[in-house]
Amino acid sequence: MMIKKIFGLGILLCPLFLHGAPARIVSLAPALTKIVTLLGAEAQLVGVTSYCTIPSTCTAETVATTIDVNMEKVLLLRPDLVLTSDLTSPENRRMLEKLKIKTLHFPYARSFDDLCRDVEKMGQAVGRPDRAQQITDSARRELARVRSRIPQQPRPPRIMAQIGTNPLWVVIPNTFLNDFITFAGGVNIAADMKSGIMTREAALARNPDVIFIMLMGSMNDDEKQQWEKYSALNAVKTKKIFLLDQEKTCSPTPEDFVETLEKMLSLIYFSPNP
Repeated sequence: MMIKKIFGLGILLCPLFLHGAPARIVSLAPALTKIVTLLGAEAQLVGVTSYCTIPSTCTAETVATTIDVNMEKVLLLRPDLVLTSDLTSPENRRMLEKLKIKTLHFPYARSFDDLCRDVEKMGQAVGRPDRAQQITDSARRELARVRSRIPQQPRPPRIMAQIGTNPLWVVIPNTFLNDFITFAGGVNIAADMKSGIMTREAALARNPDVIFIMLMGSMNDDEKQQWEKYSALNAVKTKKIFLLDQEKTCSPTPEDFVETLEKMLSLIYFSPNP
């Protein structure tokens, strides 16, 4: 009955596709909402997820978590564009297609270049291509400037970046998070891994020189204290266990990426040793 109701709403409420920029956008991913806002197009947002951060002036309604979508609420908002990501379930994406609602899908970004391409793709979609190009051109210039600051080292620092706990999750290759490590002139201790799950014993055996922790809230401090118990660990000996803002690292815009990388370089190379 609910499916029939939704499809009936789709027939009645699905708007005609507009020429030019969409006036009513539903975003089904926090990272995509962040890009729309970065481009200055938040006034076009009518629907977002419960995890999205929007300006106080934005009146978009909550229509989803990052995974579960209230399709009836989406339809009632009469969107002329729905933004989806790999977090959007295939079932919901198929339903949007069947209802002939225009969607734009953004696969998971696997590099800094992908982050820039997402901004440029969004800029085209929301009618802000010049603004998008300005953002990405500026970010690329700043990235080059930041990387030029890396000092010569006898050997590159061996870095572990932790993004989860219980089980322990670390950054692996073929992700934009790995770019943080390599762009910082480091070597990822998980460079040979295909899955991010690592035991604490394995991490200790790989003995990173630097540990970055990218968790939520108090979990950051708890994990830092946990690692500091291992006095033989290189990162403990040199006091190079650092906490990073999860939103700016795990869901970054190109600007966030460069800002975070600059902070990482300062911590790795310019923070005082004990």
